[in-house]
Amino acid sequence: MAWEWVSPVATASAGVVAGGIGVYFTWLTGKQGRDHAETITRDQLAHERLLTREARVQQRLENAYVDLLRMAERAGQWAQMSYPIVGRPPELPLPSLVEQANTTALVRAFGSAEVLKRLETWRTVVQQMTTTAELIELEDMGKPVVQEGERSPRARFALDLRPQERETREALAARVAVELGHRTESNPEES
Repeated sequence: MAWEWVSPVATASAGVVAGGIGVYFTWLTGKQGRDHAETITRDQLAHERLLTREARVQQRLENAYVDLLRMAERAGQWAQMSYPIVGRPPELPLPSLVEQANTTALVRAFGSAEVLKRLETWRTVVQQMTTTAELIELEDMGKPVVQEGERSPRARFALDLRPQERETREALAARVAVELGHRTESNPEES
């Protein structure tokens, strides 16, 4: 008689245990589902933040490069039209020093090393042109600036520096186009 109560209690206990296990696994499955959904949501938000940041950086880069190209084209117009060998030059001013500094600062902040290198090469040519323009002004005032056997500043400006400016400006613009994805980089061996 001592063991008669074991079966109903064991059955009841087994039912409680089975029910408890069922509740536990239901809770565990739900928790895993919630954790998984939370992880996916967190990953999606992180990815969206990354895409937004990359888009912002790309927009800043594009703005800096467009400002650079705009300034370079204005300076290029000055370089290509000023101080002709014969005749009067049109009144085309260089971009202001403030505009040049602002554009250069943007490119230094967001541009690549390759674009910066080409910018510096182009700027060196333009600086040589401005120095030569000052010599032309002195020459036009009747002051001797050329030594025996040298080209006149006007001839140096038109024949030497203009082609260099155009070439370096075009190289700068081509590199910007490559970096903005508007052109592919050409292979030098194919040329």
